[in-house]
Amino acid sequence: MIHQIQIKNFKSLRDVTVELSPVTVLIGKSGTGKTNFASSIRFLQDLLTMTNPHLLMQLHPNYQCATNPKDATEFTVILDVPGCEELFSYRIILGADLTRHPQLESLDYGNKTIFRQSQSNQSKKGETPRWEVEPALISVPPPGPIALRRLTGIDEAVFAHTALTDAIGVYTFPFDVMKSSQITDNVRNQNIRMSGLMDDGSNYLDVLRDISRDLQNIRSRKAITAALRQINQTLGNIDLDLNQNPPKALVGHIFQDKTLTLELSQESDGFRRFYAHLLALYQKSSKQFLVFEEPENGIYPGALALLADEFKATPEAGRGQVILTTHSPSLLDHFSADQIRVVELVDLETKIGPLAEEQKESLQEELLHAGELLTVDPARRQE
Repeated sequence: MIHQIQIKNFKSLRDVTVELSPVTVLIGKSGTGKTNFASSIRFLQDLLTMTNPHLLMQLHPNYQCATNPKDATEFTVILDVPGCEELFSYRIILGADLTRHPQLESLDYGNKTIFRQSQSNQSKKGETPRWEVEPALISVPPPGPIALRRLTGIDEAVFAHTALTDAIGVYTFPFDVMKSSQITDNVRNQNIRMSGLMDDGSNYLDVLRDISRDLQNIRSRKAITAALRQINQTLGNIDLDLNQNPPKALVGHIFQDKTLTLELSQESDGFRRFYAHLLALYQKSSKQFLVFEEPENGIYPGALALLADEFKATPEAGRGQVILTTHSPSLLDHFSADQIRVVELVDLETKIGPLAEEQKESLQEELLHAGELLTVDPARRQE
């Protein structure tokens, strides 16, 4: 999981350091920067995956901080990887032009520096990037381009790169998710080939197929069906019809011991959105870091408690860390004060921090419900 992330000069995130829990809920008024925080995670993921900087700039044209557009954009991520005893710390500093090499990039594992490269000023003629700490390879690659994705012979670099790319999912499901069997034709999905569910859910058939065929973990399939059955008691199962081209997902509804089969596209928007979140949480192989933007949108209010339970159970089951943004008092009511982070906009700059101490105490003493932080007593950030 990611323990801490520091972001400098990304959109409205001038300089924020966020401590993350196994489940973290970001709350705040509209326009304070919750989406920008999620976008920063997607930006870092794309940065470490895409080899064409022009496509990266096409996807993130306005990534720089509006109040400090000339300052370098910087990320520092402290994380652990299952099976590794020490913490990883990855840092990268970017200039205004993404086609140029990073100004600085480093990876530490515990007290050991795996590599560090830097370049103080790329505008000077004759200036070249240099290794401050060379990677432990007999044939050391030249410094310059992002190194984390190039050091395939070093386990620590491979583990960190996988954790910050393939193991991250940032999800904003549209209302028509799973309405079509066609994969969305967008720049990101066409140029990034990562395992698991795409960020818009458009490859859900592939994910459903992987879950259905995983007989070693049939519990995941049963858990998904059980959760869906709580919002629709007639549901029997969801399977793929492989006889069609392209295949389609079919939902079986049981009436008087007989099954009525419908295409998934015929189900309600709320049902499909709920199902999309379940696929993200149970996908194979599991993501280690899952971000969901406003998961309550379009979902039947009575199902929000079930969704909250699924979010909280995910890290406990070893299926990843969960970060979500929400405007829903009903959803927020299911999370504790320690899981809440408050997002505020101060002088056009986003600030993110834990809940103010007096509000945290009110929640712990049950003088205030978490949902009331969005209505009765607006959430305040601990200074």
